[in-house]
Amino acid sequence: MIRKTAVALALAWLVPLATHPLRLDFVLPLLVLAGTVAIQRGAVSLVDRVVVAAAQLFGAACVFGLAITLWPGHLHPTLIAGTAFTVLVLVATATKRMPEMPKMRKDALLALAVGGVSVVALVPYAVRDLGGRLGLPLAGEDIARHYLLFDVIGRTGGYLFMRPESLRPFVPDAELTGIANYPQGLHFSYAVLDRFVRSSGHNAAPATAVDVMVWLLVGTYLLLALAILWAARRIAGPGATTTRLLPVLGLVGAWLVLGDPVTVLSRGYPNELAGLACAAVLTALVARPLTRLGEQTATVALLLVGVSFTYALFLPYAGIVAALWAVRARLWRRWWAWVCAVAVGALAAIGPLTAAQASSGGQLLLNGTARVVDRPATALLVALAAAGVLLSNGRRAPRLRAAGFALATAGVMAVGLGAYQIATLGRPVYYFDKLLHLLIVVALCTLGGLARFQLRRTAVVAVPVALFMLVAGGEWHTTPVAPGVKLALGKDRGSPEAARDALLIARMFPDGGGAVNVDLMGSPWRNWSATLGAAALQGQYRQFPGWSGLLYPGGKGGTMADLDRLVANSPVTVRFFLHDPAASLLVVDTDHPSRPGVQPGQPLPVAFGDPAAPSNIEAARLLAAKYPTKVQLVYATPANP
Repeated sequence: MIRKTAVALALAWLVPLATHPLRLDFVLPLLVLAGTVAIQRGAVSLVDRVVVAAAQLFGAACVFGLAITLWPGHLHPTLIAGTAFTVLVLVATATKRMPEMPKMRKDALLALAVGGVSVVALVPYAVRDLGGRLGLPLAGEDIARHYLLFDVIGRTGGYLFMRPESLRPFVPDAELTGIANYPQGLHFSYAVLDRFVRSSGHNAAPATAVDVMVWLLVGTYLLLALAILWAARRIAGPGATTTRLLPVLGLVGAWLVLGDPVTVLSRGYPNELAGLACAAVLTALVARPLTRLGEQTATVALLLVGVSFTYALFLPYAGIVAALWAVRARLWRRWWAWVCAVAVGALAAIGPLTAAQASSGGQLLLNGTARVVDRPATALLVALAAAGVLLSNGRRAPRLRAAGFALATAGVMAVGLGAYQIATLGRPVYYFDKLLHLLIVVALCTLGGLARFQLRRTAVVAVPVALFMLVAGGEWHTTPVAPGVKLALGKDRGSPEAARDALLIARMFPDGGGAVNVDLMGSPWRNWSATLGAAALQGQYRQFPGWSGLLYPGGKGGTMADLDRLVANSPVTVRFFLHDPAASLLVVDTDHPSRPGVQPGQPLPVAFGDPAAPSNIEAARLLAAKYPTKVQLVYATPANP
């Protein structure tokens, strides 16, 4: 045993040392996953072990990031892989578990469902160029700050909440605390995976880095889909036949690609996707625990950490359902469970505590850019999930009682926050929809209870519901075509022109070129999003907020005097990117702006400014003449003129 351990420890470092010069580091995360799968004993089938191992590794990576932030090796793939392999060898030695192949249980229906969802989700991104892919989440704005965290963690080698001063060169002082304390478990994981994908110890050029991040975002959604479909299959129970599972998994898959979950992807919320995936796996493991208590405890603990480090809003749900399992397992009788509870409590508290520093007192009342959840469809889904638990003697099955408890917990959280927002604001807003996303995911997992019914009964319900999801969407299910259909057909384009402008600016000046780069080439939303995107890609987000108010089309706008003042007060050179002579954004009077009338939902015209005010090119030329050493003009040719 000692000899085998010594050989394994040697290979733990020799393999990463060999792959790095060959630029094959991308295989190392797969080997770590395979090793984690091979030492599992609490799950029997391959798919069970893969999902559980992925959940364990993500939670472990979040914890590992605390140590990596303090060590001098930063994010070099050889060091990280060598350490991960060493830990796996030591765990296998301590538990006396030799790696073994899991049973290849036939689960073709689950594989087919996962494959179908993957194809539908991948196609809209695969057929687009980088600008088209980046343009989808860029319309939601938040992706720029997610990229900023991903980029700066890669530059500095660890969590920014542990050393916020390292973020100061990249963000405005007023936003330092908020951005530095945003949950960063997923950004850290992305930065690490980026190193393995490229076999590099350093950050890539902006275009390469953001391309990797967008594909990692898509991959996170696919992992969410796998987690939900697997959870529904697991909650259905080992006795569920293929014929009974067919309409259930078909309905879950249809909801994933047609309904609200796909909007979390298209709007660019990677943290929420990861938090929802952790919640889905936790829901399944609370309903049907692993057969080994130690593995179950470790997995639940790591899932709580994963939720904390990605989306703390979901942590109350995760904590409540985890407590249900702990009570059912009578963990209070075991001394080591109390030690584990203290350790997990301390680690899981990091997310909420840092988020509290990043948030204002009225955080739960803030509005945002998330798409409003389809209310009737969500109510129908919850009703179906509840029916699967309550009917056909489902209450007698412990797994369905636990799933019903999870569904009720998620529902009470959403209703409670909605009532609070209505009482305070008169209407539900942003975070209510986020909790509805959690409720949708838990309900999709709980749909596994419908597998207790005969195929004919379930199909009679599932097929019309899937068609109902296909034909419409929107807050009250009144918008023609579902969100997923719009994405697949290219109707949901996001801001591809803005993304291509941002990429053009970043390629010309990867580090900003010592200036703030302002896009004035086209329509107002394009200019605003491109300036934001370029600032994030170039590491110059610190300069953006001052220009945001002038460029933002939803505000009062700005006058020539306002633009002059921004240039005069800028601490760095101002570089204007120009193209379309008709492009305009300035007004003469901000209290009474004269602008073209635009119907709601229609794109804003390129000539959006007051006809009496200078056009973008005219204003930039006037400022270049007035400030010849401070203003630079770039007459660019964008990909989408």
